Amino acid sequence: MKNILFFCFIVLLTNSTISQTTKFSDIDAYPQEKIYLHTNTNFFLTGETVLYKIYCRDIASNTMSSLSKVGYVELINQENNSISKQKIRLKNGLGNGAIFLSSSLKTGTYKIISYTQWMRNKQIFFEENIFIINPFSAKLTASDTLKKNNFKKEFVKTTTYLKLASNKKVYQKRELVTLTFDGHISKTMSLSVRKQDSILIPTKINAVAFEQNFKPSRIRSKKEYLPELRGSLYQGSITSKTNKSVLNKKIGLSFIGENKITKISITDATGIFFFNIDAAYDASNVRIQVLEKDKKNYTISLIDTHKLEKKFDNFDELLLTENIRKLIKKRSFYTQIENAYIEVKQPTYPFIKNNKAIFHHNKNKVVYILDEYTRFKTVKEVTVEILKDVWISKEKEEYCFNIRDVNLESNTTLKTLLIVDGFLVDNHNDFVFFDALKIKSIALIKEKYYFGAKNYHGIINIITFKNDYKPNVNSKNQFLLLKPIEEKITFSPDYRENINKQIPDFRTQLFWGSNFNLTAEKTSFYTSDQTGTFEAIIEGFTKEGIAIYEKITFSVQ
Repeated sequence: MKNILFFCFIVLLTNSTISQTTKFSDIDAYPQEKIYLHTNTNFFLTGETVLYKIYCRDIASNTMSSLSKVGYVELINQENNSISKQKIRLKNGLGNGAIFLSSSLKTGTYKIISYTQWMRNKQIFFEENIFIINPFSAKLTASDTLKKNNFKKEFVKTTTYLKLASNKKVYQKRELVTLTFDGHISKTMSLSVRKQDSILIPTKINAVAFEQNFKPSRIRSKKEYLPELRGSLYQGSITSKTNKSVLNKKIGLSFIGENKITKISITDATGIFFFNIDAAYDASNVRIQVLEKDKKNYTISLIDTHKLEKKFDNFDELLLTENIRKLIKKRSFYTQIENAYIEVKQPTYPFIKNNKAIFHHNKNKVVYILDEYTRFKTVKEVTVEILKDVWISKEKEEYCFNIRDVNLESNTTLKTLLIVDGFLVDNHNDFVFFDALKIKSIALIKEKYYFGAKNYHGIINIITFKNDYKPNVNSKNQFLLLKPIEEKITFSPDYRENINKQIPDFRTQLFWGSNFNLTAEKTSFYTSDQTGTFEAIIEGFTKEGIAIYEKITFSVQ
């Protein structure tokens, strides 16, 4: 019940005229979140990829959180600068991604952190040191072969809720490995199989250790962060050039690119506005416009809510011993070969079905496929000759599309909503002279439509053949947003019937299953051309919130 009331409160909050100084009187009364991030390792070379899975959970119940629909992962250097920032879609608290480590990174200790916007109210972050070596930035020599890194190898034993076992312990190159699971765990977990580093490096955090050491935060942020309950939440503001009121001004947002969506919001007394964008959309190029007659009198800006308040410290140092230097040289060679064949080892991307337009299922719409009619060159001609109950008016060099409703009544006091390729065209002058031969279809909805915070007298929805309408966009009103990254499935070769036989295979990471479900009972993958000891680690949380960490090893010769 608490979660439902909280959800209703936030929805009302982000859809009403709220003040920038809105405060949560008692933030501890609301559900709180924590994140555990499972990464494939904590020791990397540039040219390799950090693979990760997010587990976002409710602190009170320990179960997966259904609150935030978006999570964030950042790579932070020792100067607390963000080197890489990613936004990840969360479904029932789960999400996954990858960070490619470019050759521009310097050798050093970094932190990988993860959080939701809601967690920032209590300044709760997952954080872990990762060690990145750039073998090309400078000649690497052993600092002191007599000194050793003062780190302990620790293994945290879990209560055995499952057993992980391979069908044998020693394999040949490019041989099929099958892992079976003895247990009945209903929750999706993550499985990493990679070559075991032969050097002593700092112990990597695992799910059980994280859970044992987690302590709720008593910190209260100086700022307020709204939870992203339905997707990405963007905040902006307008200012008046003539000192007029900025209250109740209509603001329109349209994505530019493949994923089309249009939204309308309304400002509060300080000019603040919000947009909630469904997490399924991943476009980053948007136009934000004031939907008022005196729009030229306002300036639009986006408010940066992503700059972190917290300063991270405790960056452990990794001494480059002679053993590490040799490992780097050998692994760098293999990494270069793998990257040379990246074109044939590309990851795959699951298809994400985007939501349709808001009026997609409207039963009263009338659709005109223009190829079924005599073709006309101008939009004016199409309007006169084909579109029933639609006309273009002109007043003081300003053109406007008008539409009669189902009762054949017109209302020129209300504007007609014109959408072209998903883009809200507020100034109809921008479209009147468009080449009509490029238009594929025109859909009409001849009824009053309340869209966001604005009333319209009907909708004209136009789709071009190439779906590439480029509106007249003022660069000052065009913004780049941090979009959710695409989920991808890492490449895994198939050596049945000699498939991929001719391609070199020096993978260190044999398998990464971020959407791995233990109810499948087994999984299979192939070894590479690398020999040595490999470890299979499975991590995650049961439906009841119990942390799981299990590891086995096998060798390839």
